[in-house]
Amino acid sequence: MSDPRVPVTVVTGFLGAGKTTLLRDALRRGALTNTALIVNEFGEVALDDLVLRTVSARVAVLGSGACAAP
Repeated sequence: MSDPRVPVTVVTGFLGAGKTTLLRDALRRGALTNTALIVNEFGEVALDDLVLRTVSARVAVLGSGACAAP
C-alpha cells in the first residue's frame, strides 16, 4: 500500500522578503519540476502571477485571486 500523503512546503514572509524571487529562481533552475505551485495573492493586482509567468507559461490565475502553476 502506497503512502497517500503529499509533501507540502509553505513559503511565507513579509512583503518584500523575497518569496517570489525564491520561487522564480527555483522555477528557472528546474528545481520545481513536477510541482504544483499555488500563490495566494492579497493585492488588487496579481503581481506575483505576472512575475512567475516570465519563467513558466503553465501559470493559471484562479478565481479566488490566487494563481497556480500545475
